[in-house]
Amino acid sequence: MGSDADLEMIKRRMLLEIQRKMLEKEVKRAEPDYYALFMEHLTEDGKLMFEKAIKQYGETARKVGEKLGRLYYLGRLRGGMDAETVYWVFSEIGLPIRLETKIVYKKGGEVKSISDVLKEEE
Repeated sequence: MGSDADLEMIKRRMLLEIQRKMLEKEVKRAEPDYYALFMEHLTEDGKLMFEKAIKQYGETARKVGEKLGRLYYLGRLRGGMDAETVYWVFSEIGLPIRLETKIVYKKGGEVKSISDVLKEEE
């Protein structure tokens, strides 16, 4: 008699363990991927600006993307996010995105960088 009760107890424990694992999987599935949600709301130029932020700030930029995705999920943000908005957000939180700038000189259909023009004048 005792061995049947022990066997029944082992079966119940195994069943409870399987149920617990299934519940854990459901909880993991229920939480959305906030980063992917954020990326869906970026415009093309917004994606390019965010890529520059990723190159400069790495994991910190990814965390910012996750937090913004969470705000989209909660409905506190709406609409697309363009490059200017991405730049502004990072600037506001103290992580300005450095952009490569070029000054060019156009004359007679010819385009030269300002450094080339200054070298020619010397």
